[in-house]
Amino acid sequence: MIIVSISKRKLKLFAAAVLAVCLVSFGIYQIFGDQDTENYSELVDMLRNRDVAVSGEILEATNDSESNNEIQIFDISKGKVVKKMKTTPSLQEQAQQIISSITGLYTKVQPFPDKGYIVRIPVNPALKVQNQYINATIDKIYVIFTEKEPPIVLILDSSEKPFVYNFNWKTDELKKQLDFNFAY
Repeated sequence: MIIVSISKRKLKLFAAAVLAVCLVSFGIYQIFGDQDTENYSELVDMLRNRDVAVSGEILEATNDSESNNEIQIFDISKGKVVKKMKTTPSLQEQAQQIISSITGLYTKVQPFPDKGYIVRIPVNPALKVQNQYINATIDKIYVIFTEKEPPIVLILDSSEKPFVYNFNWKTDELKKQLDFNFAY
């Protein structure tokens, strides 16, 4: 017979580790599980692991092709779209440059701050991207601007699963073309 002695402290650490693994696994499932991402509020909620209730719909989910071709700026703290505008060839070029300059996956747990903006830019025609970071046909991107960190981009794959990336394209020209005061 073998007697195993485990101290209470080691047992507590083991239990905490198991709980942490379970919570992380659940969080990953929530992020990458089969979720409806047709509007920003569900997308924000999903990526925040349901930590923060979002007060309103960010994107009006419509089947109107005109809505699908417009740029929308969503204020995260207000919980609503604060500006809509038609896309232009120059803005399409900015979106393609952002996609081309992806440098890797965003590794922080919560990509959405309490304050900031999400800019939805449709990509027309859809862009087939295949590189070390992404293999998808992209028809829209979501650029996330915050006060303290460089912008990041959220891309939905063909099954609407979200992936958040870092990129190194300078967004000064994009902000200028959007003609919007990004006041944090």
